[in-house]
Amino acid sequence: MTRRRIALVLLVLVLVVTPVAGHVPSDPGDNDSPTFAVTVTDAAKSWSYYDEIDDGGAQYYRITVDEGERLKVSAFTPDDGPFTPSLVVMAPEIDGDDAPPGVSVPDGMGAVVVEGERPATPGYEPFAPSANYETAAFERASDGRTTYLVALYEPANRSGRAGVAIGYQESFTPAEYATVPFSLVDNRLWEGQPLALALGPFVLAVVGGVGVFARRRRHTSGKPVAESLLLGGGLLVLASGVNTLVQTGLTLAATGPTAGALVTAAYIVVPAICGGWAIRVAGRSQGRFDARTRVGLAVAGLAALVTWAGFLVGPVLLIAAAVAPARFLEASPTEWLADR
Repeated sequence: MTRRRIALVLLVLVLVVTPVAGHVPSDPGDNDSPTFAVTVTDAAKSWSYYDEIDDGGAQYYRITVDEGERLKVSAFTPDDGPFTPSLVVMAPEIDGDDAPPGVSVPDGMGAVVVEGERPATPGYEPFAPSANYETAAFERASDGRTTYLVALYEPANRSGRAGVAIGYQESFTPAEYATVPFSLVDNRLWEGQPLALALGPFVLAVVGGVGVFARRRRHTSGKPVAESLLLGGGLLVLASGVNTLVQTGLTLAATGPTAGALVTAAYIVVPAICGGWAIRVAGRSQGRFDARTRVGLAVAGLAALVTWAGFLVGPVLLIAAAVAPARFLEASPTEWLADR
């Protein structure tokens, strides 16, 4: 496949991925009373809060909905079994007072209960492969600016991991987008995965790649800085694709085949192409890049960044190799450090 065709494939995959990037993952913190409720000021933006319910308690979220927007909230859990997260939606405009014991309703607010129902099989989350059971959902249009209080609880007072998804528009700030890879590791730990499984395939891919490259390239300390940048960046990016591949397999084993896996494939294929190509360039480069190679490295770094590959470091190394002056790239790491 020519470079032009590779670039076209990357462009198409990135364009497919970006609009379906999903919810902004968030940690709700200590929100076990209305006083300490999580404050959500942008009700339209998609958020995912990864929470827990303990000993018949409730977790609270305060959501302000502007005129013309709508409240959209749902509860989910990664746990199989009888544990069924449910919702209580409260607001001054709501007529009702049937909140269950353990859920606090502030004065002046009415409440409606959305009792959860556990589906037979979990749903598939494509942007970051995971299997979750959506148990309750509520949606309501707003005629004017309204502040809702939403409580997450379990009707039978069971304890377990429960999450809340809010909003309907996929939107990330640059900082939110850049930190998603780190949040995804936290999410997998929240789901109950051990760290060795959540991050192990990534680490093994990096270590294995370094070992293979070292055997083929002895005395790497004398090689140009360019090789170090490309090898480091390429392995980090490629390893992210390997990690996502393993997570996708685990998730599909729980959910069964689904079309959403086609979206996830972009998070595997793009890092594989970008990382693999950078490693290949590292194997033959002496730091002398023509303009086409530099453009290719910049595109690969940006594509890796968009698909959350390399934990920020990988894309930065590839972009650094694309823009660094030739004198820097052609030096050996020991020479460059000696000059400092």
